[in-house]
Amino acid sequence: MNQHNQHQAIMFADVSGSSALYKRVGNEQAKAIIDEAVHFMTAITIVNDGTVVKTIGDEIMARFNEGYQACEAAIAIQQRCIKEPHLKDLGIRIGLAYGDVLITHNDVFGDRVNDAACVAHIARANQIVITQSIVDTLGNSLKQDCQMFDRINIKGETEHTLIYRLEWESSGKDNRATMVMPIHDVASFVDKFQLVLNLNDRDIFLLPEQTPYHIGRDPVKAHLVVENELASREHCHIEFRRGKYVLIDHSTNGTYVYLEEQNPIYLRREELPLQGKGQITLGQKIDSASSCIIRFKA
Repeated sequence: MNQHNQHQAIMFADVSGSSALYKRVGNEQAKAIIDEAVHFMTAITIVNDGTVVKTIGDEIMARFNEGYQACEAAIAIQQRCIKEPHLKDLGIRIGLAYGDVLITHNDVFGDRVNDAACVAHIARANQIVITQSIVDTLGNSLKQDCQMFDRINIKGETEHTLIYRLEWESSGKDNRATMVMPIHDVASFVDKFQLVLNLNDRDIFLLPEQTPYHIGRDPVKAHLVVENELASREHCHIEFRRGKYVLIDHSTNGTYVYLEEQNPIYLRREELPLQGKGQITLGQKIDSASSCIIRFKA
Protein backbone atom coordinates (compact mmCIF):
# COMPACT_ATOMS: atom_id res chain seq x y z
CA MET A 1 0.00 0.00 0.00
CA ASN A 2 1.33 3.45 -0.95
CA GLN A 3 1.35 5.52 2.22
CA HIS A 4 3.44 8.24 3.83
CA ASN A 5 3.56 10.53 6.84
CA GLN A 6 3.13 14.27 6.36
CA HIS A 7 2.09 17.34 8.33
CA GLN A 8 -1.40 18.36 7.28
CA ALA A 9 -4.32 20.48 8.45
CA ILE A 10 -7.41 18.30 8.81
CA MET A 11 -10.93 19.66 8.46
CA PHE A 12 -14.25 18.07 9.30
CA ALA A 13 -17.30 20.05 8.17
CA ASP A 14 -20.82 18.75 8.55
CA VAL A 15 -24.36 20.00 8.15
CA SER A 16 -26.09 20.59 11.48
CA GLY A 17 -29.83 20.07 11.73
CA SER A 18 -30.19 17.67 8.81
CA SER A 19 -32.41 15.24 10.71
CA ALA A 20 -34.93 17.97 11.48
CA LEU A 21 -34.76 19.11 7.86
CA TYR A 22 -35.81 15.68 6.58
CA LYS A 23 -38.81 15.72 8.90
CA ARG A 24 -39.79 19.25 7.95
CA VAL A 25 -39.51 19.28 4.14
CA GLY A 26 -39.44 15.61 3.15
CA ASN A 27 -36.77 13.29 1.86
CA GLU A 28 -36.27 14.55 -1.69
CA GLN A 29 -36.08 18.26 -0.90
CA ALA A 30 -33.93 17.69 2.18
CA LYS A 31 -31.49 15.53 0.24
CA ALA A 32 -31.23 18.15 -2.52
CA ILE A 33 -30.44 20.90 0.01
CA ILE A 34 -27.83 18.78 1.79
CA ASP A 35 -26.27 17.66 -1.51
CA GLU A 36 -25.87 21.32 -2.49
CA ALA A 37 -24.17 22.04 0.82
CA VAL A 38 -21.75 19.15 0.30
CA HIS A 39 -21.06 20.37 -3.26
CA PHE A 40 -20.14 23.89 -2.20
CA MET A 41 -18.04 22.63 0.73
CA THR A 42 -16.17 20.45 -1.77
CA ALA A 43 -15.72 23.34 -4.20
CA ILE A 44 -14.41 25.70 -1.56
CA THR A 45 -11.96 23.07 -0.33
CA ILE A 46 -10.53 22.69 -3.84
CA VAL A 47 -10.35 26.46 -4.40
CA ASN A 48 -8.30 26.79 -1.22
CA ASP A 49 -5.79 24.12 -2.33
CA GLY A 50 -7.31 21.39 -0.20
CA THR A 51 -8.04 17.74 -0.93
CA VAL A 52 -11.39 16.19 -0.08
CA VAL A 53 -10.53 12.86 1.51
CA LYS A 54 -14.09 11.58 1.70
CA THR A 55 -17.71 12.50 2.23
CA ILE A 56 -19.75 10.78 4.90
CA GLY A 57 -23.44 11.56 4.45
CA ASP A 58 -23.73 15.28 5.18
CA GLU A 59 -20.08 15.64 6.27
CA ILE A 60 -16.81 16.11 4.42
CA MET A 61 -13.30 15.34 5.60
CA ALA A 62 -10.50 17.29 3.92
CA ARG A 63 -6.79 17.91 4.27
CA PHE A 64 -4.58 20.93 3.50
CA ASN A 65 -0.84 21.45 3.43
CA GLU A 66 -1.08 24.58 5.59
CA GLY A 67 -3.22 25.65 8.53
CA TYR A 68 -4.15 29.00 7.01
CA GLN A 69 -5.58 27.25 3.92
CA ALA A 70 -7.89 25.21 6.12
CA CYS A 71 -8.96 28.33 8.02
CA GLU A 72 -9.67 30.29 4.84
CA ALA A 73 -11.71 27.39 3.49
CA ALA A 74 -13.68 27.11 6.74
CA ILE A 75 -14.43 30.86 6.74
CA ALA A 76 -15.54 30.72 3.10
CA ILE A 77 -17.85 27.78 3.82
CA GLN A 78 -19.56 29.63 6.67
CA GLN A 79 -19.93 32.80 4.61
CA ARG A 80 -21.44 30.83 1.74
CA CYS A 81 -23.90 29.07 4.05
CA ILE A 82 -25.43 32.25 5.48
CA LYS A 83 -26.02 33.66 1.98
CA GLU A 84 -28.54 30.94 1.11
CA PRO A 85 -32.10 31.43 2.43
CA HIS A 86 -32.91 27.71 2.22
CA LEU A 87 -29.95 26.93 4.49
CA LYS A 88 -30.92 29.43 7.17
CA ASP A 89 -32.43 26.75 9.41
CA LEU A 90 -29.33 24.60 9.08
CA GLY A 91 -25.73 25.41 9.85
CA ILE A 92 -22.24 24.07 9.27
CA ARG A 93 -20.09 22.80 12.13
CA ILE A 94 -16.37 22.79 11.41
CA GLY A 95 -13.38 21.44 13.32
CA LEU A 96 -9.70 21.86 12.42
CA ALA A 97 -6.44 20.37 13.68
CA TYR A 98 -2.86 20.26 12.37
CA GLY A 99 0.00 17.83 12.67
CA ASP A 100 1.59 14.62 11.47
CA VAL A 101 -0.81 12.18 9.81
CA LEU A 102 -0.56 9.00 7.77
CA ILE A 103 -1.81 9.50 4.22
CA THR A 104 -2.89 6.58 2.06
CA HIS A 105 -4.28 6.67 -1.47
CA ASN A 106 -7.83 7.24 -0.22
CA ASP A 107 -7.76 8.13 3.48
CA VAL A 108 -5.89 9.84 6.31
CA PHE A 109 -5.17 8.47 9.79
CA GLY A 110 -3.68 9.67 13.05
CA ASP A 111 -4.21 11.58 16.27
CA ARG A 112 -4.70 14.89 14.47
CA VAL A 113 -7.56 13.37 12.50
CA ASN A 114 -9.16 12.37 15.79
CA ASP A 115 -8.54 15.86 17.19
CA ALA A 116 -10.27 17.53 14.24
CA ALA A 117 -13.25 15.19 14.55
CA CYS A 118 -13.41 15.88 18.28
CA VAL A 119 -13.56 19.68 17.98
CA ALA A 120 -16.00 19.42 15.07
CA HIS A 121 -18.42 17.65 17.41
CA ILE A 122 -17.89 20.36 20.02
CA ALA A 123 -18.69 23.13 17.53
CA ARG A 124 -22.26 24.34 17.31
CA ALA A 125 -23.99 25.33 14.07
CA ASN A 126 -22.14 28.15 12.26
CA GLN A 127 -19.02 27.75 14.38
CA ILE A 128 -15.40 26.95 13.52
CA VAL A 129 -13.50 25.37 16.41
CA ILE A 130 -9.76 24.82 16.08
CA THR A 131 -6.98 23.31 18.14
CA GLN A 132 -3.84 24.96 19.45
CA SER A 133 -1.90 23.11 16.76
CA ILE A 134 -3.73 25.12 14.09
CA VAL A 135 -3.29 28.44 15.90
CA ASP A 136 0.46 27.87 16.14
CA THR A 137 0.72 27.76 12.32
CA LEU A 138 -1.16 31.00 11.62
CA GLY A 139 0.07 34.48 10.82
CA ASN A 140 -1.06 37.50 12.81
CA SER A 141 -3.99 38.38 10.55
CA LEU A 142 -5.73 35.09 11.29
CA LYS A 143 -4.45 34.70 14.86
CA GLN A 144 -6.26 37.86 15.89
CA ASP A 145 -9.52 36.19 14.87
CA CYS A 146 -8.94 33.22 17.20
CA GLN A 147 -10.69 33.46 20.56
CA MET A 148 -9.99 31.06 23.40
CA PHE A 149 -13.05 28.85 23.61
CA ASP A 150 -12.45 26.13 26.18
CA ARG A 151 -9.99 23.76 27.80
CA ILE A 152 -10.82 20.17 27.02
CA ASN A 153 -9.38 16.71 27.38
CA ILE A 154 -9.13 15.45 23.80
CA LYS A 155 -9.71 11.74 23.54
CA GLY A 156 -6.55 9.79 24.31
CA GLU A 157 -4.73 12.68 25.97
CA THR A 158 -4.17 13.02 29.71
CA GLU A 159 -3.83 16.82 29.86
CA HIS A 160 -6.32 19.52 29.04
CA THR A 161 -5.60 21.57 25.93
CA LEU A 162 -6.84 24.91 24.71
CA ILE A 163 -9.24 25.06 21.83
CA TYR A 164 -10.29 28.21 20.01
CA ARG A 165 -13.21 29.59 18.10
CA LEU A 166 -12.25 31.13 14.76
CA GLU A 167 -14.38 34.24 14.32
CA TRP A 168 -15.61 34.66 10.76
CA GLU A 169 -18.75 36.80 11.06
CA SER A 170 -17.26 40.31 10.89
CA SER A 171 -17.57 42.26 7.65
CA GLY A 172 -13.80 42.58 7.44
CA LYS A 173 -13.67 39.00 6.22
CA ASP A 174 -15.85 39.67 3.20
CA ASN A 175 -12.72 40.10 1.06
CA ARG A 176 -11.40 36.65 1.79
CA ALA A 177 -11.28 34.08 -0.99
CA THR A 178 -14.79 32.65 -1.18
CA MET A 179 -16.92 30.61 -3.51
CA VAL A 180 -20.50 31.84 -3.35
CA MET A 181 -22.40 30.05 -6.09
CA PRO A 182 -23.82 26.53 -6.34
CA ILE A 183 -21.31 24.12 -7.89
CA HIS A 184 -22.35 20.85 -9.51
CA ASP A 185 -19.25 20.21 -11.59
CA VAL A 186 -16.39 21.58 -9.54
CA ALA A 187 -13.53 20.75 -11.89
CA SER A 188 -15.09 22.26 -15.00
CA PHE A 189 -16.18 25.36 -13.09
CA VAL A 190 -12.70 26.04 -11.74
CA ASP A 191 -11.08 25.49 -15.15
CA LYS A 192 -13.56 27.77 -16.89
CA PHE A 193 -13.60 30.72 -14.51
CA GLN A 194 -10.14 30.70 -12.98
CA LEU A 195 -7.53 33.37 -13.73
CA VAL A 196 -3.93 32.44 -12.90
CA LEU A 197 -1.35 35.15 -12.23
CA ASN A 198 2.34 34.49 -11.69
CA LEU A 199 4.83 36.92 -10.16
CA ASN A 200 8.35 35.89 -9.16
CA ASP A 201 7.46 32.19 -9.55
CA ARG A 202 4.46 32.59 -7.21
CA ASP A 203 1.14 31.37 -8.63
CA ILE A 204 -2.03 33.24 -7.66
CA PHE A 205 -5.38 31.65 -8.48
CA LEU A 206 -8.35 33.99 -8.80
CA LEU A 207 -12.07 33.28 -9.06
CA PRO A 208 -14.81 35.83 -9.83
CA GLU A 209 -15.71 36.28 -6.16
CA GLN A 210 -12.13 37.40 -5.39
CA THR A 211 -12.38 40.45 -7.62
CA PRO A 212 -11.83 43.36 -7.78
CA TYR A 213 -8.19 42.36 -7.32
CA HIS A 214 -5.86 45.34 -6.86
CA ILE A 215 -2.24 45.58 -8.04
CA GLY A 216 0.24 48.30 -7.07
CA ARG A 217 2.96 49.46 -4.69
CA ASP A 218 0.69 50.18 -1.71
CA PRO A 219 0.99 47.23 0.70
CA VAL A 220 -2.25 48.25 2.41
CA LYS A 221 -4.55 48.64 -0.58
CA ALA A 222 -2.99 46.21 -3.06
CA HIS A 223 -3.66 42.48 -3.01
CA LEU A 224 -0.61 41.95 -5.21
CA VAL A 225 2.23 44.24 -4.15
CA VAL A 226 4.70 45.18 -6.91
CA GLU A 227 8.03 46.71 -5.93
CA ASN A 228 8.70 48.86 -8.98
CA GLU A 229 9.34 52.59 -8.84
CA LEU A 230 7.42 53.11 -12.11
CA ALA A 231 4.31 51.45 -10.68
CA SER A 232 1.69 53.62 -8.99
CA ARG A 233 0.59 52.92 -5.45
CA GLU A 234 -2.81 51.92 -6.81
CA HIS A 235 -1.77 51.03 -10.33
CA CYS A 236 -4.54 48.83 -11.74
CA HIS A 237 -7.10 46.26 -10.79
CA ILE A 238 -8.76 43.20 -12.29
CA GLU A 239 -12.50 42.63 -12.16
CA PHE A 240 -14.79 39.91 -13.46
CA ARG A 241 -17.42 41.23 -15.82
CA ARG A 242 -19.85 39.30 -18.00
CA GLY A 243 -17.79 36.16 -18.02
CA LYS A 244 -14.39 37.81 -18.56
CA TYR A 245 -11.56 39.13 -16.43
CA VAL A 246 -10.90 42.78 -17.30
CA LEU A 247 -7.74 44.74 -16.45
CA ILE A 248 -8.46 48.40 -15.62
CA ASP A 249 -5.54 50.83 -15.48
CA HIS A 250 -5.71 53.97 -13.29
CA SER A 251 -1.99 54.73 -13.07
CA THR A 252 0.35 57.57 -13.96
CA ASN A 253 2.71 55.63 -16.24
CA GLY A 254 0.26 53.15 -17.74
CA THR A 255 0.21 49.39 -18.14
CA TYR A 256 1.55 47.22 -20.96
CA VAL A 257 -0.26 43.99 -21.85
CA TYR A 258 1.43 41.43 -24.06
CA LEU A 259 -0.95 38.93 -25.64
CA GLU A 260 0.28 35.91 -27.59
CA GLU A 261 1.50 36.79 -31.10
CA GLN A 262 0.41 40.43 -30.82
CA ASN A 263 2.15 43.75 -30.39
CA PRO A 264 2.07 45.13 -26.81
CA ILE A 265 -1.08 47.02 -25.89
CA TYR A 266 -0.59 50.19 -23.88
CA LEU A 267 -3.32 51.15 -21.43
CA ARG A 268 -3.56 54.43 -19.58
CA ARG A 269 -6.86 55.02 -17.78
CA GLU A 270 -8.27 52.35 -20.08
CA GLU A 271 -9.31 48.71 -19.78
CA LEU A 272 -8.72 45.44 -21.60
CA PRO A 273 -10.12 41.88 -21.28
CA LEU A 274 -7.45 39.33 -20.37
CA GLN A 275 -7.73 36.39 -22.75
CA GLY A 276 -5.52 33.37 -23.27
CA LYS A 277 -1.96 33.70 -22.03
CA GLY A 278 0.13 36.83 -21.75
CA GLN A 279 2.26 39.14 -19.70
CA ILE A 280 1.65 42.43 -17.87
CA THR A 281 4.20 45.08 -16.95
CA LEU A 282 3.54 48.21 -14.93
CA GLY A 283 4.86 51.55 -16.16
CA GLN A 284 7.39 50.15 -18.63
CA LYS A 285 7.81 47.70 -21.49
CA ILE A 286 9.45 44.33 -21.13
CA ASP A 287 13.20 44.67 -21.49
CA SER A 288 16.35 43.36 -19.84
CA ALA A 289 15.94 45.83 -17.00
CA SER A 290 12.37 44.82 -16.20
CA SER A 291 12.24 43.38 -12.71
CA CYS A 292 8.51 42.84 -12.59
CA ILE A 293 6.62 40.77 -15.15
CA ILE A 294 3.19 39.46 -14.21
CA ARG A 295 2.24 36.44 -16.30
CA PHE A 296 -1.39 35.49 -16.70
CA LYS A 297 -3.51 32.67 -18.03
CA ALA A 298 -7.26 33.16 -18.44
